[in-house]
Amino acid sequence: MFIGVFVIFYYSTSIVIASGGYDNGTATGKGKLGLDLTWNPFNYFPEGQSYIVASYGFSEKFDIHGYYSIPASGSDNYYLGLFYQFHKNKYMDLATAVGVRQYRPKSHRHLFAPQLLYTLYVFNGLRLGGSLVAIRDIDKNNELLGTTLDITLIIPIIKSEKLPGKIDSIDFSIGAFRPVLWKPDKGFWHPTYSIDFTFKI
Repeated sequence: MFIGVFVIFYYSTSIVIASGGYDNGTATGKGKLGLDLTWNPFNYFPEGQSYIVASYGFSEKFDIHGYYSIPASGSDNYYLGLFYQFHKNKYMDLATAVGVRQYRPKSHRHLFAPQLLYTLYVFNGLRLGGSLVAIRDIDKNNELLGTTLDITLIIPIIKSEKLPGKIDSIDFSIGAFRPVLWKPDKGFWHPTYSIDFTFKI
């Protein structure tokens, strides 16, 4: 089922070269705050970025989510959207979302829709997560610019029962991202990583 959805989504949106994917298909959880942190120290990596991804679960299936990104070159940008997890079982989570990205100080805006976000449960807490995100130019009647792809291996560092206070979980994620508005120097994929925290509010 998942492969079929993936193929339909991939080929129904034209791939050109925009940045955009970052999430996975698992909702944060009611009353929980998720923070994913990535740091490009002193802009050491020319194509890298430092960013924070935040999500808050106002129900078990609905999140408000977004990010703020500071690239090594180019304009800062931020995204705000709504997330809905429509499928969950012991093997896989699937979700969709819609949101808008804004650049600073430029006024250029992108609509992220449709989105397909996924999490596959691999083994002993290891997950594969990622997204397919169609990027549209709001200022050009939502013209489709392309579809970003990303895939991430999510590695649990500390489970909730071993954490004090309000920290629910800590994960480390490493993956690859295929952008749309720019092309990596080597190949089509750009490496990514983050340290991911979930807090009980």
